[in-house]
Amino acid sequence: MGKEILVIGHQKPDTDSIASAIGYAYLQNQIRKKENVIAARCGELNRETKFVLEYFNVPAPTYVDDVKPRVEDVLDGGIIFIHPEVTVRQAGIFMRQHGVKTLAVVDGEQHLLGLLTVGDLARLLLEAWDSGYMPMDTPVKNIMRKDNLVLFHHDDLIEEVKRTMLETRYRNYPVVDEQNRFLGMISRYHLLAMRGKKVILVDHNEKSQSVPGIEHAEILEIIDHHRVADIETSEPILVRNEPVGSTSTIISKIFSEKGITPPKEIAGLLCAAILSDTMILKSPTTTEEDRQQVIKLAELAGINPIEFGKKMFQAGSLLAGRSAREIILEDFKEFRFGNYVIGIGQIEIVDPHALPVSAEVLLEEMKKLCKEKNYDLVLMMITDLMRNGTELFFTGQEVRAVEQAFNVPPGKASVFLPGVMSRKKQVVPPLRRMLSQASEKPF
Repeated sequence: MGKEILVIGHQKPDTDSIASAIGYAYLQNQIRKKENVIAARCGELNRETKFVLEYFNVPAPTYVDDVKPRVEDVLDGGIIFIHPEVTVRQAGIFMRQHGVKTLAVVDGEQHLLGLLTVGDLARLLLEAWDSGYMPMDTPVKNIMRKDNLVLFHHDDLIEEVKRTMLETRYRNYPVVDEQNRFLGMISRYHLLAMRGKKVILVDHNEKSQSVPGIEHAEILEIIDHHRVADIETSEPILVRNEPVGSTSTIISKIFSEKGITPPKEIAGLLCAAILSDTMILKSPTTTEEDRQQVIKLAELAGINPIEFGKKMFQAGSLLAGRSAREIILEDFKEFRFGNYVIGIGQIEIVDPHALPVSAEVLLEEMKKLCKEKNYDLVLMMITDLMRNGTELFFTGQEVRAVEQAFNVPPGKASVFLPGVMSRKKQVVPPLRRMLSQASEKPF
């Protein structure tokens, strides 16, 4: 990663997170002609998303572990070096011409061999003063420092670089790649002038759901359809947040506003994402905007949206052979309500017999996850598109909140909720209300 702008969705990405990243990156590249905008992801693709990408023949976004600042982010592109056969006189002239105090000595393939500094030249001249011999025509390979060099690799974290700089206090430090090829110099000045990776967040605005290191990044925009959460920025930015069923709905609207028609494959991805997030337009989160964008995008993509939606969910429901933990974490999101932390997973099925594990095994794995992550609640939504409802499993210290929110008799660990299809609109809000009414959890 270098100077590009990353468009990235949340951890545990779903189809909307991936499609909105790809769609918005494409759109931004049409607008930001002089910048490189790329779609990224910070999690593995689920089966449904893989099906959609393969169907429209679109490559998956670039995988990003984190957006913590690294050495490559502060390199300014200026690469100055000399070869070992250059004389001391030539090196001195070169330093003066370019206003540098440290030169990298490299071979013909730009592998780092050593360093020559103004201090090295000063020492050499002082020694020559005493001896009466001025070695100005000596090749720098004879005097360069080549042992115990303090250098950095392009992907080293800036946090580690700062510690090393404080311990060593040199003027400049060479940067190399995995093959020891010289990439440039960095100094304390670079760290002072440093700005974080440039990112555009889509389909989320909650720090706990974002790519690791987001607090160090320079957030340029946020495009989302969820509640406003806790992402902070150092400067005012563009935030587009609308109460629609999918972030891809918003992005499709922005295409129209900019007078740009998405190509067939991008239209298909955006359409699939809206169908996914709205349960083929059955979810209570579905708006008229979603329906209009689906009609338009489906026509551009050349698909029947309802038939495609069924195929997409069938592909995503291929659960055979998967463990209970894999099923729970397939589409799992963490939420913080005051002092409470809960996790909610959701899968959609079209066949009531598709679940490869028993309810007992699923609940046992949920209990393990709850204990491992110190959650107050873990819930699992098995959303049946054919029955138009959700079997909700739950466990944790705060199950009373679930009982109150959904009128569940005490002692039960699951309940079928007719008409409940949306985690965001039908499960999270009542839980938030119940937990906010409870007394604060003691520390």
